[in-house]
Amino acid sequence: MERSEAEALESVVLAISTFRTAEHVLTLLRSVFANGKTPFLAVVVVDSLGDGRLATAIGENGWAVEYHNADRNLGSAGNLQKRLQIAADLGGRWCYAINHDGEVDLRAVQAMVRAGNAGERIGAVYPNRFRPNRGGSWEKPRRSAVPQLFSPRLSSQLAVGEEVVWSSSNGALYSLQPQREGVEVWSDLWMSWEDLGYGLCLKKGKWRQIVCADATFVDTYEYRKASFLGKTIYVADKPTWYQYYHFRNLILIAKRIDGGFNLYLSLFPMLLKDLAAIVLYKSEPLTRLRLLFSGALDGIRNISGKGPLP
Repeated sequence: MERSEAEALESVVLAISTFRTAEHVLTLLRSVFANGKTPFLAVVVVDSLGDGRLATAIGENGWAVEYHNADRNLGSAGNLQKRLQIAADLGGRWCYAINHDGEVDLRAVQAMVRAGNAGERIGAVYPNRFRPNRGGSWEKPRRSAVPQLFSPRLSSQLAVGEEVVWSSSNGALYSLQPQREGVEVWSDLWMSWEDLGYGLCLKKGKWRQIVCADATFVDTYEYRKASFLGKTIYVADKPTWYQYYHFRNLILIAKRIDGGFNLYLSLFPMLLKDLAAIVLYKSEPLTRLRLLFSGALDGIRNISGKGPLP
């Protein structure tokens, strides 16, 4: 690795989330420490209710890892908030955030760092996102705060680097300066849409978010292929309990952001699509419907945090 490339990574904290996925994380750590020393400024792993395997392996291998094991299930939102907080405390300029199923492509991270350093007030740099589980296609840049149940048609070509409103935190390169200035992930969302919420907080703080045309991330997000009126669609294939958080968190986010009216307007057509997907394509439809409406009601009542399930 050339010195200029190494210097790009020396400003980055690699931050990995996990919950009962120790083997996946160990595979990532073996890759990151393949040469004995990590190329990153620091490596952080945030776990929830870990069983000791990760802590033991980190110690036995002598890996320089900042390992945090929460005494409760942080959920994806709390985990992201904790990772950014630790990364900021470690003095990094950037945090490369991945889930246990993410990938560490050094050249892609270097490209994102270069893109971030080249602009003013860059709060996040996102890769081009390739989704093999959505027919082997590319995700279009998310220019709107309004998410869609059936993801938008995806481009067959890489997107040009441009400004977006948000993207998935899995594979995102976040500037740590917003964190130091008080922009935080809403950890009380617990699960689902925390990256949307954080992207909107960055936007409110006048931080730019861009897609890096030179970085590709293979996203293995769970989708299931289905057919609707003769057309192929892809439905998010999440556990039953996930349904509780879907609309609850969208309602909470719409309440918390300036200009949330457009997000509110999108909820009704999204609800119709969600109901159709549950009835036509998903398992345990009655349970999912009950959780959907229960979560929506809690969102209206401003109830956040971990819900009744899992």
